Amino acid sequence: MKTLLLLDVDGPLNPYASSNRIRKSDGYFKYKIEGFNVWLNDEHGPMLLKFAAENDLELVWATTWEHKANEYIGWRIGLPELPVIEFGFSGYNWKTDAILEYAAGRELIWLDDDFRRFPEEMDAFKLKRAGVYTDCRIISPKDGILASDLEAVLVDLNEHRNDK
Repeated sequence: MKTLLLLDVDGPLNPYASSNRIRKSDGYFKYKIEGFNVWLNDEHGPMLLKFAAENDLELVWATTWEHKANEYIGWRIGLPELPVIEFGFSGYNWKTDAILEYAAGRELIWLDDDFRRFPEEMDAFKLKRAGVYTDCRIISPKDGILASDLEAVLVDLNEHRNDK
């Protein structure tokens, strides 16, 4: 089975914490989506598709946008419709329980900006994933996902695969 590459929207694809000047100079375009300003870069889709194809990864939305990521985000950056992890929030438990269930023991790489906001949940998540390759990669919400982020992911992934 392919390793999962889980994508968050806000932070990795929508660098909400950067200045307008930086976003404009880095190829981002501003969209008004459901009342929110969303900054997207149409180079992200091809970059992620190429990375996934070259490294035998399955792209999956892991965002609170859920199915709206396919409706509003993916096509704007050149991604096809992707599978969606549904969080079904009935309180605030963040994303870890739904990702544990969805991944069901599969190796994963998770690109998100919020891991530090949920230290207890992440500690429990990592304990439950013990023995299964799990790369929770923090992406800066000021910069969005960069080629250098994927290069770092690839170094760790290749090291893991070589150790098998």
